[in-house]
Amino acid sequence: MEPRDLLAVMVACSLLAVSLAPMPGANVEAGTADDAAFVDRLKHHLYEPDEPDGPTVDGEVRVVVELKQRARLPTAEGFEIDRVYTSEGTRHVEGSVPLPAVRALANHPGVESVRFAETEFTTDGRVSPGVRTVGADRLHEAGVVGENVTVGVIDSDFRVSHPAIASSAGAYRAFGDGGDWRHGTAVASAVADTAPGATLHLAAIGESTTAEEYRDAVEWLEASDVDVIVDAGSYYTQPGDGSGAISRIAAEAANDTVFVTSAGNHARRYWTGTHGPDDPTWVPFDDGADGNYLDGGAVISGRVKLTLRWDGWPETDADYDLYLIRERPGQDVPVARATGHDGRPYEHLSATVPEGRYYVSIKAERVGEPATLELFANRELHHRSAGGGSAPAMAPGVVAVGASADGTVRPYSARTGVDLVAPDAIAAEGIEVDGGTSFAAPYVAGVAALVIGENPAATPAEVRALLTESAVDVGPEGVDDASGAGRVNATGALAAAG
Repeated sequence: MEPRDLLAVMVACSLLAVSLAPMPGANVEAGTADDAAFVDRLKHHLYEPDEPDGPTVDGEVRVVVELKQRARLPTAEGFEIDRVYTSEGTRHVEGSVPLPAVRALANHPGVESVRFAETEFTTDGRVSPGVRTVGADRLHEAGVVGENVTVGVIDSDFRVSHPAIASSAGAYRAFGDGGDWRHGTAVASAVADTAPGATLHLAAIGESTTAEEYRDAVEWLEASDVDVIVDAGSYYTQPGDGSGAISRIAAEAANDTVFVTSAGNHARRYWTGTHGPDDPTWVPFDDGADGNYLDGGAVISGRVKLTLRWDGWPETDADYDLYLIRERPGQDVPVARATGHDGRPYEHLSATVPEGRYYVSIKAERVGEPATLELFANRELHHRSAGGGSAPAMAPGVVAVGASADGTVRPYSARTGVDLVAPDAIAAEGIEVDGGTSFAAPYVAGVAALVIGENPAATPAEVRALLTESAVDVGPEGVDDASGAGRVNATGALAAAG
């Protein structure tokens, strides 16, 4: 089992008010009854599904439902079955269903996947501003829209009835438990805006996934003959050198498809250091402090996500624990911890916190040889380092995308393994995002779809070369760590393709 987070990596963690031995330089008390009740509320909030609000298209869609072996006929609100038939040994059900009920139908225990036979819905008229930045709008005016191209999108979940993607959706399948639909819908909307003639196949892998489920999602998309795959997640509970299971799966797929991913948002949210058996139990950061403040010690609230990884893949005897601690007058209080890594060299913590000042501490429980530690956060770290690779961005053949705006690289965009940069603004109604490499990657995927639509015989390697060779230089002249080859250029890529 190899978990995943949407920071990048979502792993089950222990959210407990705990009693700690006092840390040097910090005054920590055991959690009170009120603290324990607060943590229980965190756990409830953390795993409670999001309410299905936001805009939706209410029309019906013709669907072909693929059933699992020996499964009963599925049911969903408004699902009307016209016929049941067997093709190549697999039972299928054909009928119509209201578009808002597609996700529930796809999550039925007996359903393998749902494909759309007809999608004739008008868009909401919104177009992501990055479409103009990359020059795709000029191609649209010339009739270049990515027709006859299929783009597979891997994300937590999607709302197929959202007006930004309803007219582009061609298939939907859920792998594992469902997740928040907003992130995936926003990513898919940027693809649809950049290549409005392309068909989207949506693979929902939930807020956590295993390597096996991830492989199933990729293989389903490949079996659907997709031309491009975009996964806008970063998997920090994987090795940062491209050797992990997620990277290997993506690298294999990149042989036959253009595989695009996000480079990660950890440029200011990353710290690395070494720790050995003779070092203090509480791991010191750069100046010897054993606490690393979030957002420079400012008052924060909301979701905090932390991932710690160290040497020893795939299994290790070394044991490090991760703590999130709230600063309080007189006595600091641990509000969440991640322990019990079961022999894998990482810990992950995700919690929702009220307003306060918070810092991260790392405790060494069992140390053998000296190890390199890497800490990733979804907020800026006071003590931080340069570098840090994520999966599958570091996989060979995968196009890793950073975020840019106004001719410069975004401050949070990763500076390791970047191939291209792209804008990261989206315009999906009811979904507000603060930017991020997650929303830059789909622009590159959309441009790849435009190139393939006009050059269907081009190989994935040739498409990748066209994208990088035609990019607009950003930052220092030439290829650099922050921007790779530069900002993706739709018109330049098509011109280079002839």
